[in-house]
Amino acid sequence: MMRGWRLLVVLATLAATVEIVSWAGWSAWRVGVNRMEAEPEAGARALAESWWLGIPSAVHASRRLGGAVLDGVPADTRAALLDRIGRLQQRWMPTDPTGPRNRALAALARGETEAAMEFVRAAVQRWPVSPYLVRLQALLTLGRGDYDGCLELLARAEGLAPGYAVPPVEVLPGDDDWIRLEGLRRRAALYPRLRERALLDMARELRRRGEADAAERALGQVGDAPDAVLLRALWALEDGDAAGAAAAALEQARRTALPASIRARAWSLASRALAASGDDRGALEAAEAALRLAPDSPAPYLALAAIAERKGELDRALEYARRAWGVAPADVGVLLTVSRIAARAGRDADARLALRRAVEVAPDQPDLRARLAALLLRQGRYMEAAMTLSRALDRFPADARLLALAGRLESETTGGGGRPEGG
Repeated sequence: MMRGWRLLVVLATLAATVEIVSWAGWSAWRVGVNRMEAEPEAGARALAESWWLGIPSAVHASRRLGGAVLDGVPADTRAALLDRIGRLQQRWMPTDPTGPRNRALAALARGETEAAMEFVRAAVQRWPVSPYLVRLQALLTLGRGDYDGCLELLARAEGLAPGYAVPPVEVLPGDDDWIRLEGLRRRAALYPRLRERALLDMARELRRRGEADAAERALGQVGDAPDAVLLRALWALEDGDAAGAAAAALEQARRTALPASIRARAWSLASRALAASGDDRGALEAAEAALRLAPDSPAPYLALAAIAERKGELDRALEYARRAWGVAPADVGVLLTVSRIAARAGRDADARLALRRAVEVAPDQPDLRARLAALLLRQGRYMEAAMTLSRALDRFPADARLLALAGRLESETTGGGGRPEGG
């Protein structure tokens, strides 16, 4: 009996010791990070040399090491810290990508590009769906002079996570469009469950570029799915076929087996199409049906805004558009609608605010920057227009619309056609 109690005491002591050491390792890590934030160089050097860093709990905690903490650390000290952390992580977490990633960053800090590439490849093997690691590999590939290989990797990263841009990689004008489109194609293959959504996004992107036939081919791969039918109806409305758009949207809206969210969008689109056809009563009834189904969706409010705008009630239309903005603050389509109606209503500041927000939401779309620059030119805000165009052309130096607006700005400000900047 005594032996049993002694064994229990020993086991309890061992367990307590493990917990204490674990807590000490985690605490030492936090102390080291806090010192780095206050004294970047001295703190990083002390942490790199700390015995406590080798305790498994500290190694595990080191996975949370963020780049912002290392910003003020000199390259050589940063390399030493990342290299030691990376080695420990590889020892204690051999299947985790964090270790080789940190050793890659250490090699980069030392200027050892080839070594960095090898570590990044090892990290990607451990986590092939990480957009950050794939983009880091693309950056290193570009540094080796393999531009085509860099584009392939960027397209892969875009397929994994559309819009993700860390670390930043500079490409030639126009290639960012190819990356975005190729990324959508790969996303459809990478994620079978998201294939329909990726193809719809691809169709929208192609349509936005003016490639209507290619957009229709992409949409054809989706078949007669409700979202595809509604997208075709929207395009019909944009092309002037309001009656055809209304018929297609109403057919989907009346399919009671469909989810409420899809039927609400169908009723909203039908409302817009009916308003464009001159059927204000039918448009209002359709918008009210959409609101009943999805009061938290921006689509019904946009439909009501379209009805009010058609009647010339611009203040009321703007009120509805603002409600849509409140429901969907990051929806570019909503922001463009708010800007357009605000401009028509003489609310210049609101029009500028909505377009600036659209540019922030979608910085990779040059047409949004062109819209903002054109609006500023119309409002006579030449200094702001010049700054907007300068920033836009730095990123999209070959965009035809931006270049045309730059020429217009020069003509209006040097040819005597301009007026003083407005408030």
